[in-house]
Amino acid sequence: MTQRGAHNCSRTGKEAAGISEKISEAEISMVLDTYMYLDYTKARDGLTLSEIIDSLKTEPDYGGGGAHYGEYTVLREAVQNEEIGSLKICCQSANMGYDSGTAACTFQSGDKSSYYVVYRGTGDGEWPDNGLGMTEESTTQQNRALSYFEEVVETLDIGKESQIIVTGHSKGGNKAQFVTMETKYENLVDACYSVDGQGFSETAINKWKDRYGDEKYDKRREKIYGIHGENDYVSVLGSSIILAEHIRYIKTPVEKTNFAGYHDIKYMFASLNTDSETGKSVTVFHGRKNCDVPKRGELGKYAAALSGGMMKLVPGERDGCAAVIMQLMEALRGQKKGINGEKLTLEDMKDFTVQGIPLIAGSLFTEEEGRKLLYSLFDKEYSGGGLPANLNLQVDYRQLSGQAAKTKNLTLRIDKLVKEIRETADAIPFYIKGHAGLYHGVKLSAIEIDKIIKRLFQIAQFQEEAAASYQKWDTEN
Repeated sequence: MTQRGAHNCSRTGKEAAGISEKISEAEISMVLDTYMYLDYTKARDGLTLSEIIDSLKTEPDYGGGGAHYGEYTVLREAVQNEEIGSLKICCQSANMGYDSGTAACTFQSGDKSSYYVVYRGTGDGEWPDNGLGMTEESTTQQNRALSYFEEVVETLDIGKESQIIVTGHSKGGNKAQFVTMETKYENLVDACYSVDGQGFSETAINKWKDRYGDEKYDKRREKIYGIHGENDYVSVLGSSIILAEHIRYIKTPVEKTNFAGYHDIKYMFASLNTDSETGKSVTVFHGRKNCDVPKRGELGKYAAALSGGMMKLVPGERDGCAAVIMQLMEALRGQKKGINGEKLTLEDMKDFTVQGIPLIAGSLFTEEEGRKLLYSLFDKEYSGGGLPANLNLQVDYRQLSGQAAKTKNLTLRIDKLVKEIRETADAIPFYIKGHAGLYHGVKLSAIEIDKIIKRLFQIAQFQEEAAASYQKWDTEN
């Protein structure tokens, strides 16, 4: 049985090379989660992880120093440990008819006594699904992850004599948790390792409590372990079901300008070194995870406080805020809509502007966690006092209010014009009303403009509410 605990960070040279040291199943899970970010779908089932990594040593994106060189470096060193390198890949979701978002595969030990079911983090088009996970009982992608897990169990005919570990990073960690809480094969799951995985909506949690009762609900979640980067900002989203004593934080050395790095799993295997010639920081990746740290960093604490504020919003407003944030994340990757067709609505934008932006700004300047984060960004020690003198936030709610008035005036002018168009149409002599569809064309134009008027009124109302929200924030803080 693989060790479940943390490894000792003080290792001999032989152990650091990964030759003989017994490694925890938690760390094996983290290595396999890193493999998923290679986005490599050409591996033949039955190959060992060591064979796969060896085959990539001359590939441009991997051993050749390209886009996935960091992840490749972690894996190249990690597979020197025989327990990791000998794991065999199978049941790749890409070969089983699943969509690109449901990126998963399974690794099995040579004697088939252990199976690791591994989910990748957010795939193309999956960000909106993440937002839905903060308000809904379940999402399409969560249910597809469950379908994959149960198909694997049945395809490989896994029984109680074998252990199953479910794991994933980011959205993959959320999927791993969801599978552990939902699967009909709960008795086969030995442990779940959610690395930076987000939580769930209260609706989902209450559903599980009602379905299982307190005892069985706790029995399932006792199998879940959280492994989070010290400044990760995704694991705090939603409501966590992971027991506090099952959560550990990992040292994640990232340069301050690399915001994405705080949520990038490969930095849990990294160190920041100083180049002796240039004096600049250089990131070096290793095959062993970094040591645990006793608590979250400042960014992690702030993200947790912000998430807590968002979860207090009524579900409809929270859904809109989450939808905008997640769709923006998707847009940064070049996707205009979610994998299942999710699109933003005007109401979503209204919720984010009226509720989300003031919440974010307020938490930065009025919450202790936010102020500590600001001080850390300026390399200053937080003393519990005011803000750095060179910080200023200004929101011109008067300008917003003025824009609302202009939008309303424009809407009234258009509405007056529509009435004149209708009157003109009605004044057309009856003997030429049918000529070339003139009368009906004018009427249809009026109907279409009416739709525009409704949208303009909504925008004006939207601007008024945003101005009022900013004014309230400004006067109270």
